[in-house]
Formats: sequence, structure tokens, C-alpha cells
Amino acid sequence: MKNLAVLGSTGSIGQSTLEVVKHHPDRLRVVALAAGKNRDKFLEQCRIFRPEFISLATREDLQWVLDALDYQPRSAPSDEGLLHCVEAEGVNTVVSAIVGASGLRSTEKALRHGHRVCLANKESLVVGGTLILEALRQGQGELLPIDSEHAALHQLLHGKDMTTIRTIRLTASGGPFREWSLAQMKKATVQEAINHPTWKMGPKITIDSATLMNKGLEVIEACHLFGLTPEQIGVTIHPQSQVHAMIEMHDGSFQMQASANDMRLPIQYALLYPDQIPSPANVFSWDQPRTWDFHPPDLNRFPCLRLAYQSLCTGQSASIILNAANEESVNAFLKSHITFGLIAECNEAMLDTFPLQQPENIDHVLEIDKEVRLHTQKWLEAHR
Repeated sequence: MKNLAVLGSTGSIGQSTLEVVKHHPDRLRVVALAAGKNRDKFLEQCRIFRPEFISLATREDLQWVLDALDYQPRSAPSDEGLLHCVEAEGVNTVVSAIVGASGLRSTEKALRHGHRVCLANKESLVVGGTLILEALRQGQGELLPIDSEHAALHQLLHGKDMTTIRTIRLTASGGPFREWSLAQMKKATVQEAINHPTWKMGPKITIDSATLMNKGLEVIEACHLFGLTPEQIGVTIHPQSQVHAMIEMHDGSFQMQASANDMRLPIQYALLYPDQIPSPANVFSWDQPRTWDFHPPDLNRFPCLRLAYQSLCTGQSASIILNAANEESVNAFLKSHITFGLIAECNEAMLDTFPLQQPENIDHVLEIDKEVRLHTQKWLEAHR
């Protein structure tokens, strides 16, 4: 039995995870739930799954949920609550779906406890990098990706001799602005940017998809997960989002992983690996005609992807800088404080501003992150 702590339960990944849990009650059980500010959805989840430990971002919202429940789970708010969820008695599997760098400590703690971590919080590896992998080594747990592209790579690379692999390719939908000109994109509204053509996701990751920063973060994540160099990882635009990743062998042949664009598939894969059994995901049928398109990304129109490769080649603190600047600039755009085009401009300005250094531990990572955010906020205020 997999006893779960689901961190970020009210987000799109968290909700899909709980759908998978409902489908496999004989294999999956919720022990702990944590979320941010959506207390109504969280209360509904607690009533259905009756977790033994719960956490919300604020003490006030947490108390509101406790008062509404007909049982009394243990609880703690904010970052303290996330760590308690990971350490709750019986937990052996953690779904890390907290958005942004705030999921870093809980991901590291789960790995040090030897848990299986099903990772949707790509920022943990982007900013934590070798520190997260060291926690994995010391705790002797498991790290399985939930991103559809990385789950696809995990399947394609499983059992392969890595010396036989020349390159791997992550696919990207191209987002809502795939065919827009640079001039059009710079003036895009929030509503236009969050209108993703393929996936239903939270606002931050949807904007990252529109800038292709999400794919850039996934490139960084893939380097750490699979021990690859930046030169070995390519990105291919694939609007249908049904081929999720490809690997190229040294003889020039390619293998690819394809499935319906339903996040419940990679979530179930991570939760139940190595078992691949019937899932609640949509059925992928070859009885219907279909067309797949592939083309290279335009780095002039999508400079955030270029910045991700640049930071990967520069060093660990560059990835911390890029991630922090991006989170702040995306947040400013979602509030309509800046234009869409300023997201990439802000990210590049922060990369050019801060000196590079090698973080020594998680506290050092978070110190760099905090400093970059403060400077980014000042830059954004000046460009409103």
C-alpha cells in the first residue's frame, strides 16, 4: 500500500492525483494533505479522504477547515505543515506538487526520509540540483517525475545503457502564442496567455508554457534527473501534445513515447511504478485519423528557453536566479502590472545582474532566492 502525502492537493496536479487514488483504493491511501489558499476545495478533499494530517498556508484558513470537519486530524500551517506532512506516520510516498521554489524544503525532507517522491515541482531540481540528488542518495529513496515529458523519458530510458543514447528530445505544445509574431506577443493580455490550447493547468505554469520557460525548466530538470549534458537535450514543438519525448540512439534511430494528453497517466506511472495497470485516463485510440506536427522552437520569439539553456551551462546559482526572477515577473504579469514581453526582459536582466556562486546547502539556495526576488521586485516596480 502506498501511503500518500499530497502537497499541493487543490492544484491541477493534486486534484488529478486524488482522482487516481479514487481509482485504486486497494493500492493508494491518503495520509496527509497540504494546500495553499483554496480552503473550500481543501475542505471537500478532507471530507472525502479523511487524511490524518492536514496543512494550509495560513493558520486562519486551517482553523476554518478544522472547525468544519466532523473529525480532528493533526495539523500545522505553512512551511512547517509541509514538513510535518512529509514526516507523518505511515507516509511512504510524497506527491510534490507545490508551485515554485517553496516546495524545495519538503522535497528534500521527503528524500532524506527515504520516501518515494513523485515530483511535479520541477523547481526543486531547478534550484536545488545537486543538493536534491544528494538527499536522494543519502536517504536511498526514489525520485520519479510526474511531468508528462520526464515520465516519458523515464519509460524510454529504463534499462537502457546510457552510452547508447546520443540525444533526447522533450516536446512542447508551443502554448497559445505558437503562431503569433513577436510584436503581437509583447502586447498579449493575461486572458490570452492563460488560454492554453492543450492542457488545463494552474496560472503560473500556463504563463510559463506561453513563454516556453516551462520547457526551459524541464530541460534543466532533465539534466539532473537523467545525468545528461545540455548538448544532449533538444526541444521540439509538437502542438498535439501526444508524443511526449523521444530518444535518439547512436545509430540514428529514434524511439518515442506517445499517449493521450492526460496528466493522470504520468501521475499513476509515478505512484505505482513499476506496475502499469488500467488507469482512469482517457483512452488513446488508433482507430481515429490523426496528424502529428513537429518543428523547432523559435528562440527569437521565445527567449526564455534560450535563457534556461544559458543558466544551465553557467552554473547552479544561475538557475536559482532565473527561477526566482521568473516567478516574480510572471506574478507581476498575472496582476497586469507588466506586459507579457517584459517577463523575458526581466529574467535576462536578473541573470546579468547577479554574480554566480555555488550554493552550499538549502539555506544558501533560499538566501540567493530571497535576494533575487527583492531585486526583481524593484526592477518590476520601476518598469510598471
